[in-house]
Amino acid sequence: MTRRNREYIIDGYNLLYKLFEDVSDRPLEKMRERAESLLMNFQVSEQARVTVVYDGKNAGREHHDYGVLNRIFTRKGQTADDWIIDYLSSLHGSTSNFTIVSSDRYICRHASAYGAASMLSETFIAKYIVDGKGVKRSAKTGFNRDKYNEEPLHQKEVDRWLALFGKSKG
Repeated sequence: MTRRNREYIIDGYNLLYKLFEDVSDRPLEKMRERAESLLMNFQVSEQARVTVVYDGKNAGREHHDYGVLNRIFTRKGQTADDWIIDYLSSLHGSTSNFTIVSSDRYICRHASAYGAASMLSETFIAKYIVDGKGVKRSAKTGFNRDKYNEEPLHQKEVDRWLALFGKSKG
């Protein structure tokens, strides 16, 4: 099996709390955006498929957002752990190309029982995301912390990119 076929299902909030040292001062949405940006870079560099599952405590029903990165917010009363276990169960043993990322050993044991690989969030972060000083540099994506800027692009720069790709404002 090639890496191209590998699928990672990530316990979203579990990863956030391992990735960011002090989460109490940060807005949750900003942490999710930052983590998802890092995961998109991982996805491109590893040619893998990534699904991030968040506890949707306030959602009335399950919400799926399929874009570059698959995001799932579970329905009210369902945890990300429950969703991951139910999803693995629904695959009826076709899980050999899945890796579950969570520091919850209960989930890791279920992943193993269903035939999927598992990886602790800390291991995933150390191996693919952070090098001890910041973001792991990826030769394939060119992404690194020195180049990353959280400031939005200026309108001039947006216009230049739109012109470069043959798009017009509108």
